[in-house]
Amino acid sequence: MTAFPDRSGLQPERTALAWQRTAITATVVMLPMIVVNARLGYWLMSAVGSVATTAAVVLVLQVQRRFRQLRQDDTPVSPFDPMRLVAGVTALTAFIGLATALFLFRS
Repeated sequence: MTAFPDRSGLQPERTALAWQRTAITATVVMLPMIVVNARLGYWLMSAVGSVATTAAVVLVLQVQRRFRQLRQDDTPVSPFDPMRLVAGVTALTAFIGLATALFLFRS
């Protein structure tokens, strides 16, 4: 466990780990959708999905920087930027999933 001298509990660390898990989930969900869209010939969706997956991987790797920020007790840490990026990647994943489902099951 990480020691935070003047902070109560480990809420910032748990929040960073939750963001990391969400970004990993977006990556795991997006990879099959990229393959399905590529096989169906929907190259735009495959390209957008690749961008979203790359962004999710970058977010997963940035968690280490976030932990370094949290260990510095003298500087304020804003959760807005990582939260906004994870929300964007998650929304993009949901949009591509919906579009893929609509393309697959259209009559």
